[in-house]
Amino acid sequence: MLAEDFDTILHNLGMAWLEHPLFHHAPVAIRFEIGGDEPVYLECTYSDENTEKLTPNPAYVQGALERAIMIYRNLPAPPGILRIDGYPEEKPVESLLTAIQQRAALPAPHEQVTATMMDEDGDTYAQVQFYWDLSKISFQPERLLQEIILGDIGGWNGFVSSVYLTGPGPFLYHLYDDRGLDILGGSRELLLPLYHQFNDWILEYNLEKIDRLFAPAKE
Repeated sequence: MLAEDFDTILHNLGMAWLEHPLFHHAPVAIRFEIGGDEPVYLECTYSDENTEKLTPNPAYVQGALERAIMIYRNLPAPPGILRIDGYPEEKPVESLLTAIQQRAALPAPHEQVTATMMDEDGDTYAQVQFYWDLSKISFQPERLLQEIILGDIGGWNGFVSSVYLTGPGPFLYHLYDDRGLDILGGSRELLLPLYHQFNDWILEYNLEKIDRLFAPAKE
């Protein structure tokens, strides 16, 4: 089962469950800044009625997408499993799945799991996990990644912090919103090429910690 395979990968990454922020709970991880060089993520536009409104800045969205897709294309291997989480208390499962499929151009999931989760205060809530075997579908990563980027700046927020791509190595790719991307790996050696190739994109706030992790593997 895909859910069991996903949990095995998570275990091999040194995590018992998906605990956010992933970067701070994974033994081996890199956090990249995805917002790019364009600092303005919203721009002012006007409707036909000359009403002022804020819309996503295309230059910002494109810059973030280019970073996200460049890292995706240089992962240790093509991802094999896609997992997208939804919360039926906010929207019925059928409506959630329809929104996911339409926005990300995905077919029906190969597997669906309903789980009961617990928040930091000890309260429980329902979660539904949708799984796709990427070897069996025509997957358009650019479309899904763009939808994640738009989530907090004018798009549908159902993809924010809810999309996970895993592959052999193992690794986990988690673009959580337009600002950042966490890559988890089963070893420092596995992620070392990404550390070198995209070093300038590592989030400065976490750079010292990431450098300490990968510096011994530089030699």
